[in-house]
Amino acid sequence: MIALALGLIVSAVAIQLTFTAQKGVSNQQALSNLQSDALFGLEALVRDIRLANLNAADVVVNDSVLHGGVVLSAKNYSSKKNEDDADEIEIQLVNALTNGSVSNTSNLVGVNSDELVIQYRNMVKDQFDCEGRQVPVDTYVVQKYFIREDDVRDDPNDPFALACVATSYTGDEPAKIDLSGKGQIIIPRVDHFRVLLGVANDKCTATDPSDGIMSCFGYMPIETYKSLTGTKPQIVSLKLGLLVRSTNSVGNNDLFDKDKTYSVLNDTAKLKEDSKNSRYMRNVVTQTIALRNGFGIEKQS
Repeated sequence: MIALALGLIVSAVAIQLTFTAQKGVSNQQALSNLQSDALFGLEALVRDIRLANLNAADVVVNDSVLHGGVVLSAKNYSSKKNEDDADEIEIQLVNALTNGSVSNTSNLVGVNSDELVIQYRNMVKDQFDCEGRQVPVDTYVVQKYFIREDDVRDDPNDPFALACVATSYTGDEPAKIDLSGKGQIIIPRVDHFRVLLGVANDKCTATDPSDGIMSCFGYMPIETYKSLTGTKPQIVSLKLGLLVRSTNSVGNNDLFDKDKTYSVLNDTAKLKEDSKNSRYMRNVVTQTIALRNGFGIEKQS
């Protein structure tokens, strides 16, 4: 009886150690996948965005410069006027503009993810867009980064991913820009995507931020920039923030705090409630990208 009891105790300890080891392996695997997805995915994203405004005719980036690196309006694509309405640009756009706070694109409570559209002029051989298509020389490349649902459904909340859809055109007056479709997934699991525009005004003389929406340099959300009236400040950089989570489950985590808030740049919110939230690791990653050919320089008349 004593030997049997000791044997049961030893077996129980061995089983507990096995479970603990399996839990540790699951955590390490989830953390490794999370880091790989975030680091390699973000690296690809940053590498492409650094091309924005490449070979542009103007060093200024705003919502009215033709072929500007950050696409905010039809004027960034074409200068051709509509004969029926002189105030309208004659071009057909389908999901082709940078937008802030797009509905149903976040797993955080009370906030929405952004969409970012960039363009550049390719002047080298063997260049590929974010969907893997080869881009001819002297072609304008347009790429949109956005949050969409993945096809996998066994996930907490919505199985969101950061994707990119691309198109290209030649000449200065494209008739249509269509960035609809699912595109190519860059980071497989992203609960939230935030973009801030770094803006500057070389002629600014304000010394107090209360003198206006910005002093000489600052960051603002996309929707704030688009709502500004008059001549808008030039965009010199982008700040990206993502809430990335692991693709594989770590099992139930007793230490998970459903009331924890996540700060993704200037968005701070809790996760939408879901019984599976505790099964995944999450991490906030950020990156600041200076736009080429546009930092702090205004075109002189």
